[in-house]
Amino acid sequence: MFCEREVSLKGLLLLFLHKDWDKILSLSLSLSLCVRLCCWLLSKRRKRSIVAMAWSIKVRVSRIPKLGSFLVILLALIMATETMEMVGAITNAGDIQALKQILMAVNVASIKPSSCLGSWNFSMDPCDTRSTSHFTCGIDCSPGNIEEGERRITGLQLERGAAYEGTLSPHIGDLTALQRVIISGNSFHGLVPASLAQLKELVHLDLSSNLFSGSLPESLGLLQNLNFFSVAYNSLVGQIPKSFNNMMSIVYMYLNNNQLSGNLPELSELKRLQYLDVSNNRLSGSLPAQFPPMLELLSLGKNQLSGDLPVGMKSLSFLQVLDLRSNSLTGSLEALIYELSSLQQLNLAHNQFTSLGRTTVSGTSSSSKLISLNVSFNSLQGAIPESVTRLPKLTVLALQSNLLTGPIPHNLALKAANLLSGTEQLRQLYLENNYLTGDIPWPFFSLSADTNIAYLGMNCFKSCPPSFFFCQRDTQRSETECHNGLKTSLLI
Repeated sequence: MFCEREVSLKGLLLLFLHKDWDKILSLSLSLSLCVRLCCWLLSKRRKRSIVAMAWSIKVRVSRIPKLGSFLVILLALIMATETMEMVGAITNAGDIQALKQILMAVNVASIKPSSCLGSWNFSMDPCDTRSTSHFTCGIDCSPGNIEEGERRITGLQLERGAAYEGTLSPHIGDLTALQRVIISGNSFHGLVPASLAQLKELVHLDLSSNLFSGSLPESLGLLQNLNFFSVAYNSLVGQIPKSFNNMMSIVYMYLNNNQLSGNLPELSELKRLQYLDVSNNRLSGSLPAQFPPMLELLSLGKNQLSGDLPVGMKSLSFLQVLDLRSNSLTGSLEALIYELSSLQQLNLAHNQFTSLGRTTVSGTSSSSKLISLNVSFNSLQGAIPESVTRLPKLTVLALQSNLLTGPIPHNLALKAANLLSGTEQLRQLYLENNYLTGDIPWPFFSLSADTNIAYLGMNCFKSCPPSFFFCQRDTQRSETECHNGLKTSLLI
């Protein structure tokens, strides 16, 4: 279109040199109509001014000399050309200004020419799909309203590992059509902008693996459509806002590996939440009475939580992974081990639990899906309960570094040797550093280091020959040490 227009303008000049006024007028009016049509196609909203301009010129043509008509129409065509370039800007003007502010907040020295931000050149329209060298990545645009000719920025996604440095501009809140913000794996620092709460359409927000500091804005609880939220692996401090209990659409929430403190707020109103990870923080106090009912993963390990496990945990019928390691939790484990029918992985290492719960069970706990049970480095006392041997799917059992006494249950040895009917083979068994006594059950001697991992060292067995792989890592305790340990266990 623009090439044809250029040729036609040259043709006008040639006709002017030959003084062919009738053809000049005819061609000029044709070009004027062509411009009117192009402007209508490009932007119905802006066409009126151009059409009015062309019509006004057409009327004046009959009132002035032919040479004057030619000059006026030529001027109109030049103005129309500029107007056509103007209507080609199809991105919302406010969105363009917000993108400029976001770019300005990034350290220029950290922007590589080959990166997404390196292609952001505002001499071109951000959402102009005809551009092949500018805005090659980093943004998503809406399909837009063809008649209105305007498109909105719906996504901001910067490549992971690009090493961008700088802050996240508060002007991101001006991109009110945003649905996705993904800037993970870079070096953005400073505060998490409270203006993110203005993004009512936001579904996915990933700020993980950066250097953000300060506290989480309370206003983020206003994001009613948010489905995915991650600020993991930053340097955030302060408490988790109670307003997060209002994120009604949230399914994935990752707050892990920060320096968040205070109590874990009750989030039981989050009926869709399935994945909650707040591990590796500084949370303290007791666990909330209730949890989101649809949780499939709950990770609260490596905090400073204390107190008994709440009764409300028994209702988490969809929970598959529970990680509470490295806290100071106490209480009964019976509900977690035997009553959560969907639970597959349970890590309670490095706490202060004293009992595994049930001591006997008839048959197998057929409803249990528990595959891995880790209660190492606690204060478990008494004998290993027979009920543990009847967990049908259990393949990993870690009970090392406790105060367990008595003999190894014979069925546990049968399960390790894959000789216990109705259950999976116990592939990994960690019992070292306890006060277990008696003889090692004979099924253990049929185990192979190629198929099993087992450690029985630092106990009080009558004999544990080093020729067997499960006795090689550590020797047995001395008689005095066993006596004192058993005495201590009885006093606790």
